[in-house]
Amino acid sequence: MADDTTTTLLPKRGRPSLARAKAIDRIIIEQARGMFFTEGFDAVSMEQVANGAGISKVTLYARHPSKEDLFTAVVLDMIGQWAQEASRFDHLLTADIAQRLRHHAHLMVKSLSQPEVIAFQRVLLGMQHRFPQLADAVADAGYRYMVSIMRQDILDAAERDGIPVKDADGVARMIVVSIGGYQLYEVPNGKLTREELLAHADRTIELAMAARANW
Repeated sequence: MADDTTTTLLPKRGRPSLARAKAIDRIIIEQARGMFFTEGFDAVSMEQVANGAGISKVTLYARHPSKEDLFTAVVLDMIGQWAQEASRFDHLLTADIAQRLRHHAHLMVKSLSQPEVIAFQRVLLGMQHRFPQLADAVADAGYRYMVSIMRQDILDAAERDGIPVKDADGVARMIVVSIGGYQLYEVPNGKLTREELLAHADRTIELAMAARANW
């Protein structure tokens, strides 16, 4: 017996209302995300996603022409949710650049160590040899987001503190890569605790601040 959510999304005559269209979009993303990260990219078919979401394949393909497109949409939605969640803590930020970078670094660690994120990384690694452009585009979306936040903080701090910066983008990239790369290789193997990963993030920011004159 179908649940209430599925029943409300069964095809109806005519064009769906805006609210109904958004509801369909939401359940597609949530259904696909659960299936991709539980069963893997290859094991999931578009027909299975449509059946699980309680919609027709025509409705699904109208929104996502391919499974690769659907997977990308799932990941971009995740990144959007992470960004929204992270923004809830903006009130904790101060004018101190070290505090701001440490704040972002800690949010990175906490986000990347979530089971769903680790599952996503495994799925992405498993498919990148066959869909390198897709894997690069998806991975780059989250990477660019974090780099842009830190780069802007570095530029703002340079103006505010009167300390020139030559390569804000490069510094931001080094910080994000240090934390993200460490997370990628250590967390899936269960070698480090979250506390140890946070300590690594703190050390990364400490070393970056020590080299501020060379930014």
